[in-house]
Amino acid sequence: LADEGAPTEPVADEGYDSDLAGDVRALADHRPPRDQAKPEVDATRGRLSMYPEVGGKAAKLPCAEHIKKPDNYPFDPPADALKLPDDTLKLEFVHGYRAHDVRANLAYDNRGQLVFPAAALGVVMDPKTRKQKFFDLHTDDVLALAMHPTGAVVATSQVGDGSPIHVWRTADCARVATIFPKHGKATLHLAFSQDGYNLAAVGADELHTVDVYDWESNAQKKNVTKHAHLPDAPYYAGKLLATEQFGRAAPYVVKFNPVDGRLVIGGRLCLKFYVIDGDALRCTPAAYAHGARKGYAQASILSLTFLPDGSTFGGTLKGDVYKYEEGGARAVRKFAHLHHGPIHDLTFTGKVLVSAGKDGKVKMWSVFMQGDFQLSIAKVAETLLDERWAPLSYNNGKTPCVRAVASTPDARTLAVGISTSEIYEFSLDVVGDYLQKEELAMRSARLTLQGHCGFVDHKTGADEGDVWAVATHPKLPFFATVGEDRSVRVWSLKEKKMLRHARLPAKGRSVAWHPMGGAGTDHVAVGCLNGKVVVVDVERGGTVAAAQHAPEGSPVLALKYSPCGKFLGLACGDGRFRVLDVHCGYKLVDQTDVVSDFAAETLLGKPPSSSKRADAGDEAMTHVDWSVDSRFVQINTAGGGLKFFTAPQCDAVASNAPEILGTDWHTWTLPYGWASQGVWAPTAEVGDINAVARCNQGDWVANERVLAVADDFGFVRLTKYPANVGVSNERAYRGHSARVTSCLFSASDKWLVTTGGADRCVFVWRHKDPDGPAEGPDGPKPPTTQLDKLKLAQKTKPPSPTAVIDLDAEEADTDTDSEDETEYLGGKAASAKVMVQSGMEGGVAVFTPVNAENGVPNPYKNHSLAELGCRRGYKSPMIGKPVLAQTHVPSWWRKESTSYDKPKSQLRLAWAYGYRGHDARQNCFYNAKGEVVYHTAALGVVYNPIYETQKHITDDPESDDVAEGNTDDILCLARHPDKSTFATGEIGRKPKIAVWSSDDCKAISILQGFHRNAVVALCFSPCGRYLASVGQDLDHSVAIYDWKKEELLATYAGDKGKILGINWNADSGTLVTTGVKHVKFVFNAWNKERPIEKGTVFKPKKAVFGSMGKWQNFYTSAFTGGDVSVVGTQKGQLYVFEGHKLARVIPQAHKGKVTAVFCLKEHNVLLSGGDDGVVRFWRADDMSPLHSIRIESPVSGGPAAINSITTDVKSKALVGTKCGEIWEISDEARLLVEAHGKGELWGLAIHPSDPHKLATCSDDGTVRLWNIVPGKTREVYARAWPRKEDAKKIENSSFNTGCVRSVAWHPDGNSLAVGTVAGKVHVYELYSYKGTYRLTCIKELDMRNEWISDIKYSPCTPDDPSGGRYLAVGSHENAVDIYDTKKPNAEYELVGTCRGHSSFITHLGWSKDGSVLYTNSGDYELLYWYAPKGVQIVNGVDVKDVTWADTTGVLGFETTGVWYRGSDGTDVNSADVSVVHGDHGYQERVLVTGDDRGIVSLFRAPALGGKPKTYGGHSSHVATVRFSKDGSTVFSAGGGDGTVCQWEVIPEGRQVVPAGGEEVPKQTIEHDAEDIS
Repeated sequence: LADEGAPTEPVADEGYDSDLAGDVRALADHRPPRDQAKPEVDATRGRLSMYPEVGGKAAKLPCAEHIKKPDNYPFDPPADALKLPDDTLKLEFVHGYRAHDVRANLAYDNRGQLVFPAAALGVVMDPKTRKQKFFDLHTDDVLALAMHPTGAVVATSQVGDGSPIHVWRTADCARVATIFPKHGKATLHLAFSQDGYNLAAVGADELHTVDVYDWESNAQKKNVTKHAHLPDAPYYAGKLLATEQFGRAAPYVVKFNPVDGRLVIGGRLCLKFYVIDGDALRCTPAAYAHGARKGYAQASILSLTFLPDGSTFGGTLKGDVYKYEEGGARAVRKFAHLHHGPIHDLTFTGKVLVSAGKDGKVKMWSVFMQGDFQLSIAKVAETLLDERWAPLSYNNGKTPCVRAVASTPDARTLAVGISTSEIYEFSLDVVGDYLQKEELAMRSARLTLQGHCGFVDHKTGADEGDVWAVATHPKLPFFATVGEDRSVRVWSLKEKKMLRHARLPAKGRSVAWHPMGGAGTDHVAVGCLNGKVVVVDVERGGTVAAAQHAPEGSPVLALKYSPCGKFLGLACGDGRFRVLDVHCGYKLVDQTDVVSDFAAETLLGKPPSSSKRADAGDEAMTHVDWSVDSRFVQINTAGGGLKFFTAPQCDAVASNAPEILGTDWHTWTLPYGWASQGVWAPTAEVGDINAVARCNQGDWVANERVLAVADDFGFVRLTKYPANVGVSNERAYRGHSARVTSCLFSASDKWLVTTGGADRCVFVWRHKDPDGPAEGPDGPKPPTTQLDKLKLAQKTKPPSPTAVIDLDAEEADTDTDSEDETEYLGGKAASAKVMVQSGMEGGVAVFTPVNAENGVPNPYKNHSLAELGCRRGYKSPMIGKPVLAQTHVPSWWRKESTSYDKPKSQLRLAWAYGYRGHDARQNCFYNAKGEVVYHTAALGVVYNPIYETQKHITDDPESDDVAEGNTDDILCLARHPDKSTFATGEIGRKPKIAVWSSDDCKAISILQGFHRNAVVALCFSPCGRYLASVGQDLDHSVAIYDWKKEELLATYAGDKGKILGINWNADSGTLVTTGVKHVKFVFNAWNKERPIEKGTVFKPKKAVFGSMGKWQNFYTSAFTGGDVSVVGTQKGQLYVFEGHKLARVIPQAHKGKVTAVFCLKEHNVLLSGGDDGVVRFWRADDMSPLHSIRIESPVSGGPAAINSITTDVKSKALVGTKCGEIWEISDEARLLVEAHGKGELWGLAIHPSDPHKLATCSDDGTVRLWNIVPGKTREVYARAWPRKEDAKKIENSSFNTGCVRSVAWHPDGNSLAVGTVAGKVHVYELYSYKGTYRLTCIKELDMRNEWISDIKYSPCTPDDPSGGRYLAVGSHENAVDIYDTKKPNAEYELVGTCRGHSSFITHLGWSKDGSVLYTNSGDYELLYWYAPKGVQIVNGVDVKDVTWADTTGVLGFETTGVWYRGSDGTDVNSADVSVVHGDHGYQERVLVTGDDRGIVSLFRAPALGGKPKTYGGHSSHVATVRFSKDGSTVFSAGGGDGTVCQWEVIPEGRQVVPAGGEEVPKQTIEHDAEDIS
């Protein structure tokens, strides 16, 4: 082994560089072991008890004598005090990356996902979706990372003596191997050989042992180590092949040469090449002597890379790069001063060599080391801005130091890791000269990850930059953090990124968010380590206040706003509590007395301490909580003390004072206190627990809240709140590598945020809802994924490092009962499409959708709109798009004076096939005439089941007057006591409530302006004068209207959780709201004798359960008389309340949720319905059961989950189900209305010969055939379920493989084909069996893996009289497949494929003779093809006069002018052309379109810029429109609203009959002689 200071070699004088200080620090595990305490219910045995000597472990703490039980908590702890909490945590995202003291620790795997270390985790992140996965078997900071050559496996090591090396898969973060090096120290560096068999490791022992392992050997069936946290599952333990000692010099980089297989290690003033020789490593030091005259000298090698010829390149401390000969150790070239300062990483992407250094430059070089272009991280950081145009990147006053670079396997993307814990990504797929490449690469930059940054003190070698505190927004999913990097940062929980940051004048120590945040001003207060308090406005920017409130050097260890928002309390290191007045510029109001130094005064005779004392030692105040009424504070001290003070007077209060014992605390963050005493083990020491946080929702007296605990050992723990027993049971989670300094729940409790001190990471944990429905005696069963099955099948075999893991069935990370907690944060306009510029054409920019950015400009010249005959002044988003190059004016068209007029024909809505049941409740009623009233899409529907007529109310998009109805999804419906007037509420930024008459479907009142996002529940007062509504704002506000005057009378905050129902008691006037863990009562909200005045204050009272019930989700309520309410629950019970107190529980009323209850008081009958599909009848006065009826859905054949039950007489009832059905039940159930269930509806096709038969398909996985004969019951006569058996969730999407999106009839009408989102085509044959029609699958085509977007049979031709000879299938794989359906012995054989589109297919169609196809694509291409071979017709002029069998595409001559003002080219989804036949031989050629606004438009055809007639009713994008064969009817399918609308086409001169026809006699439904009991 050669000595690195041999005199035969020249040695460079490199000087000192602070960046290397981290490489020589101590790497011993600094964390003490965590005490494992046995749960103990006896409070006298706890660490905080008055008599801990009974437990015999330790002396009592100062807080013990002040811990008192609150007055409103029972004396004895609950029976389940020692049970684990039902709540769980799952790590969702980590903001952090270890880069300040390591290098070359960033990589991409074979799927293009980033792999990097953070705290004690290996993190795998998808940069596109921002989803992260974690390898969490390390117990301390992950130090080194090496990617396997296959990109499927990664090796990581950690800090600490005797720590292991783990090898794990990136696809699922499953451990493959665990190796314990024999040197017994930490492992500094790792490297895989090119063949992937060997793993090299360099230890942190004194002589830096180099070991080479055959890591995929020595299989173990279970854990045989002393580390209990490692899973007891098969793994490889590895086999040591060879070992050697590197020397005392610090090693900086280790890599295998991929060409000759040598192991190369660079270190301080040395570079060594190793070859495996038996069980030893033969070393050859690098040689420089021959080049001494040229300036060659031994240098510290910090980075290495290799070229395909086997040559080695080493980056040095001084910024030079040495090239070493291939196969040898001699330095043959020196490239001097490539960087100013150390070169921390080198990599070869396969195309260019990349170098990165401390100067903040990333430079690209050719294989001959000729400069290509460079990236300046400092310049890039200046271009990445937040919404206030401030830089997003953190600037610590120094040039950004690049510590790591990595490229994707295709060398198109480069990741750059910065010492300030940031990761950038750049596109390397750039062309041009030096400056053009640099500009394009810098413009492509994105900031993928950020975290608080750390640094190494070059004098002491100590890590600095701890993250200390977190504060969550009081309403929104945001949080703020502070640390020693002198920054306060604001993060988004939903977007998983940093939104903005602000610099601080000193190191941050504590942070608080003003409770009124979001009301135009967002104050975030920061306490600093030097005693300063800085208040910044994170919404508007700028500093609100900054002052020195504690003595210099006395840190502000905790600060918190009072719940009222008027005061800010400071807990300081000098042992004093201070109160600032927020409204007076954060001036000091009062402070506690100076802490006396008892020992100094009495024992040493010293004078009292001065008021400027900075450090109070054990008396330093560390945590503070305010009471709910902002009158008191409770405070912990560093020595374990507990104190109480008034606020803002700061007078001390005894712990047993009545006002303290009766106080409710707004938050609980005190580690030492009554509610947190159970988290302390008997042997725990002061300071072992750093922070606790109570969740925000639930009844704490009933033990329905949880307490999160952050300790000094890197654990986050979850226990029941209050933890008021001796030692509580807990769930423990690892991930942090150092002490966890703070923790806090988000306002909604959906997330828990924790901060790691020395690991500088912010962890976001998903907090799981504990009250989801149970599926068995032990609660819900965990979902079985394909990964679970794979592990189950290989119990005794170590996992394969190259196994293909199918993660399509990955567990959904959502809370239970997500349908109950759905928030409606936008309507139709929320689905905007993102466009990107993809090129230039004729000086005009070409834009394509973001999911079609591979689009290329068409090589042919685009026609102008004037050349195509469009109206002068018309502007289209198609300008500059490829479609205009292939659009030609057909010879038959002649411009006329009426070409741009509106069509003379018009549409009338005749029928709506739909019912919104999946997320609405109590939304179908009888009116006074016995008609059925319900809603779907943006329509209120009045259906007469005897005369089979419908009437509708919706807003008219062409009306300039006030709104005539709803314009977006209707979510709720309420009936007036007169049974003729109804109210409907909708989704929208400013949603409307329409009050209308079911007699004429005319609006009476429109209420708008107060609610935001959506109106989710409505009810009329018993007198009918007032209307109560619930909104979807942050407080789910309740409003009371005098609806006839359209006057808002009163409002009050409902709850943070979603409210699902509201009802008004006709007897007592009590207003009841129900929802997610919510039941509240407003007593005497209405009184016959006293009208509701404007400004009336409503004070709701929460339900009181006592020991009989518990908080869960509550759905609807009904009243049985007096002040008695019956409420349906999530767990299948009926809760009976007297007033607001629970009086009785009806257990197991239903299996699953009870989502509907209704009481017919005059007949003493109460009806209930639930997810079990059963309608139960109860005697209302004593809740004794009468009988029940089970409803089975014709779609599933199983029970139909019920969402609505109403009735007017005791003889029958109206029942709505979640799968879109309305039933009328008496002695038996009769289906009145059927519709598609939850999901989008795209597929629609009209029977080729029978205009009264229709086929539809949707995301609910069904194909349905409808009989739609006017005047008769419109019903589904056949159904099918493609892919029902093996449907599974599709990753990164909202649908599964069973979703059906396209359908086409065969021209003979006896079969049809459907396409799924999974790329499958099913062909069904229709046949009759015993008088019923059935569909049977006769063929399955499995050529594609992506969405089948359009599908059509070829038309009837002289050569094929029956038609359907060929089937054309367009998919999202940018191709159209053509199948021969009639080839002998080979039906549906693939005979041609149309390839040439650069984006997904959207539409296709056949020529009338079946010889030509047209296709549209997502990047606005219109192409033509010869069928069936699929040969492209290059010039569109060759087919300009072709007669088309249909014109359903949106790109082409007929549709040139359908784009409305403001559309982006993707807003029109479907079109169709037909001829309308009127009286006396009248004909008109018209075109109908459906667009993203939910509007159906009727144009004169061809549409060349003329104005259309527009029609509303749909509430979402209209996905498909089709004319019937004779042009008399139009059908439209609403994508998101799941509704099919049938429109009658009215020719000019024909009278329009109002919807619902003539007045019909009142339907008689009174059957007094019948009795449901």
